[in-house]
Amino acid sequence: MFRFLKRTQSEGQSADDASRQALARILELNKEMARAPRPELLPDRILDAAIELAGAERGFLIQRAPSGAARAAAEAEPEESEAVEVGQGWAVVAARNVDREHVKKAQRKVSRSVTAKVLESGAPLRSDDAVNDDALSPRQSVNELRLRSVLCVPLRVGDEVRGCLYVDNRFAQGKFDDTTTELLESFADQAALALERVRLLEENARMLHSLEIANAELKAALAEQSKALDSLSEGFVPSGLELRFTYPQLIGRGRAMTAMLMVLDRVTDGDFPVLLYGESGTGKELIARALHLNGPRRAAPFVGVNCGAIAEGLLESELFGAVKGAYTGAVKDRQGLVEAAGGGVLFLDEIGEMSLSLQAKLLRVLQERKFRRVGGNEELAVDVRVISATHRDLAREVAAGRFREDLYYRLKVVQVEAPPLRERREDIPVLVEHFLAKLHDENRSAGRARPTVSRECLERLMAHDWPGNVRELQNELTRMYALGGDTLGPDLIAHLSKTPRSTPQVGMRSLVGRKMEDVEAELIRATLEATGGKRGEAARLLGIPRRTFYNRLKALGIDP
Repeated sequence: MFRFLKRTQSEGQSADDASRQALARILELNKEMARAPRPELLPDRILDAAIELAGAERGFLIQRAPSGAARAAAEAEPEESEAVEVGQGWAVVAARNVDREHVKKAQRKVSRSVTAKVLESGAPLRSDDAVNDDALSPRQSVNELRLRSVLCVPLRVGDEVRGCLYVDNRFAQGKFDDTTTELLESFADQAALALERVRLLEENARMLHSLEIANAELKAALAEQSKALDSLSEGFVPSGLELRFTYPQLIGRGRAMTAMLMVLDRVTDGDFPVLLYGESGTGKELIARALHLNGPRRAAPFVGVNCGAIAEGLLESELFGAVKGAYTGAVKDRQGLVEAAGGGVLFLDEIGEMSLSLQAKLLRVLQERKFRRVGGNEELAVDVRVISATHRDLAREVAAGRFREDLYYRLKVVQVEAPPLRERREDIPVLVEHFLAKLHDENRSAGRARPTVSRECLERLMAHDWPGNVRELQNELTRMYALGGDTLGPDLIAHLSKTPRSTPQVGMRSLVGRKMEDVEAELIRATLEATGGKRGEAARLLGIPRRTFYNRLKALGIDP
């Protein structure tokens, strides 16, 4: 722009007109800075504009130095770093030349004495021949750089100096005049506001990110506190809601099991259908037997069938029987399970696997209490209570057209949900004791002492998710009993910790009244132990971003 002023004046244009054009150019540059699509490029844009305005050879932007970590990186690789210290907490954040190229080793090419004066005083400094300038002599940096024309103006936001713009020319004296100084000062004020805007946007983004992390951590803490409070009632039946019936075959009296037993208590002595819903291995057949043993039909048969384990063609004759000659091999009339359960309970496990044609015949049994044997014409009356079970979402099966809606509502007069083992971890110690006692009784002839389970082993059993539920736990304990000695240790179930499916749980009652930092530290240590010290896997299990997890390790003083 300095060159532009000289040129326009030499062409006969007045200094005032040239100044107006220069100010118009500053306004254009302001718009460019305001519309900068990539904020990280703003320092380079500012320097290119400053070099143009001043007619300088090089330009440098000095601001507050970065953090200690960034300073260490800058010292290690000064040529590659975006911010290089020039002393007293200030750094060169960008350096450009007239060809719009980055200046390497920028910290060695800036006069620290010049920048120090401007940053301390907040006033611009110009020298037409810096090497011979008495005001700057004796200055080692000026002499070493052999500077000629130098101009440095402050970057101010309000009354605060936020940095400075430094331009120079190493080869020509008197390159900058009063007009250039005023133009660069005006431009520096606008550049400081643009840089401040970017700083505020970045600070807001960091604060928003911190708030999101804090919000997630708070939600997790509140969830843990809620679990801790809920656990105060675990293992207890609320006063005034004592169970009417005993359920010795259903082991565990934790909160989830007690809630289910209360529902059973209300429907046990009825005679209406019950639908048991739960994952495989949760003990749905045991629940059905408990309903039968405590119900009004306890003296009559309990007949069960797994509808998913028998081929469709055989299941019909299995359920309804067949008359002589109905199919090859039917040499006499044969009674079906529906008829065999007369007066008692018919348990239909995995009812969701039954074909639509059989569903229609079962519906007739429920509606009219009549059925026909395969190949027969005679209608037979039947009196049974139907208890069905499934791991499928029958409402979704109805919507998909794979299960009859009318049968669904007939079966689901009452629905009882069997809780998965991962939701009743407090029952695991009782289940372990029950199954080991049963195994010991079955193997008394071996003359072996009844084994005990170590605390570490029990904690690992409670930490596992048990996708196969109680059935999987029973099979695992049978294997441990067969392979272990008098004490069953965690080495027998080392394979369970290789692919943990959820966060290990600590004893909830022990958490009440403790500081959240202590609870968090204990949970993190337990997770690291379960993952063999693998921090990334532990962070994934806890649902925490890796960087946040590493920060929490440092803050809590945990060394994996």
